[in-house]
Amino acid sequence: MHAPSLYQPSRSLFAKIKRRVTQYRHAEPANIVLDRPILSITFDDCPHSAIEKGAAVLDRHGVKGCFYIATDLLGEDSPMGPMTTADAVRQLAANDHEIGAHSHSHVDYAQSPLRDVKRDIEKNLQNLKKLCGVKEVESFAFPYGETSFEAKQELADRFTNLRGLLPGVNRGRVDRAQLRAFELDGRPDCVDTVLSELNGMVENPGWMIIFTHDVSETPSQFGTTPDALETIITTAKSLGVEICTPAIAARKIGMTD
Repeated sequence: MHAPSLYQPSRSLFAKIKRRVTQYRHAEPANIVLDRPILSITFDDCPHSAIEKGAAVLDRHGVKGCFYIATDLLGEDSPMGPMTTADAVRQLAANDHEIGAHSHSHVDYAQSPLRDVKRDIEKNLQNLKKLCGVKEVESFAFPYGETSFEAKQELADRFTNLRGLLPGVNRGRVDRAQLRAFELDGRPDCVDTVLSELNGMVENPGWMIIFTHDVSETPSQFGTTPDALETIITTAKSLGVEICTPAIAARKIGMTD
C-alpha cells in the first residue's frame, strides 16, 4: 500500500506531456451550461480530521460534501494524521454526505495496467457498498489526479462524474471523465484563488469543485483549515452559488441522462 503523501507521480518531461495529452483527450465529452453556479466541496483519502473538523463545518452551514475513500487506507496512519475508520464513514453516509470512490489501494492509475485498474476499482466499490449499504457509488476521484485515457474510458461507464486535479471551473465543453478542480493545500494563495473564481462565476456560471485532505488549525501541506472552509462557504452563499455534492451536481447538469 502507498501512503498517499509518500508517493510522487513522475515529473519527467515525457510524463508531463502524457499528462497533458490525457487531460485534453476527452473520453466522455459533456457540455455544461448553467444559469446558477454550483460549488462542490470534496475531501480525498479521508484523514479522520476531514470528518471531525471538515464535515463539522459543512454541517453547521447545512451543506453536504463528498468524501472520496480509498478503502485500503481506512484506519491507517499517514503524514496527514490518522485515516478515518469504517464506522465514521458509515456515519457520514447516514448524515447524507456523499461517499465517493478513490481506488482501493491508492495507486497511480496512469502507471497501472488496465486489468489492475479494473480489479482495484471493483474492490473499492465492493467495500464501499458493503460499508455504507448503498447500491451505487456515483462519483470518483483519481488518486494523485493521475490517469490514462484507457482508464478514463473504462471508469466513465461506472461513474457519472470523475475528478482530476488540474485547476479550473467546469463550464462549456468538458470531459466528465476528468473534471477540473481547485486544491486547498499549503499554498498561501489557494483560498484567494477559489474566492476569486467564485466571484467570477456570478457572471459566468460553471461548476467548481474544490478538494483537500486533512482539516485542522495546523494542517499538513495537503490540507486546509476550518476557517478556510468557513470563508469559502459563506462567500459562496453570499454570491448565490449553490453548494451540492458531485453526484447531485452531475444530475442537475444532465450528466446522468
